[in-house]
Amino acid sequence: MSAEVAMSAVDLRHALNNLFTKIMGAADLALCEPGPPQVRSELETIVALAQEGAALMTHLSGAPPAR
Repeated sequence: MSAEVAMSAVDLRHALNNLFTKIMGAADLALCEPGPPQVRSELETIVALAQEGAALMTHLSGAPPAR
């Protein structure tokens, strides 16, 4: 694999991790506000899926999971 391809993979992982972090943050902030149970459930699902995506990115990079 060329250095150019490897660098783009690193950049992609970084961009996806940033995206998952932003999604988790926005959903977490929304959960701080009162809302209907169905909306809260959907927000909790969004947080869980973003965490799953971030964990997958960590696994693909071979880095230890962030805490």
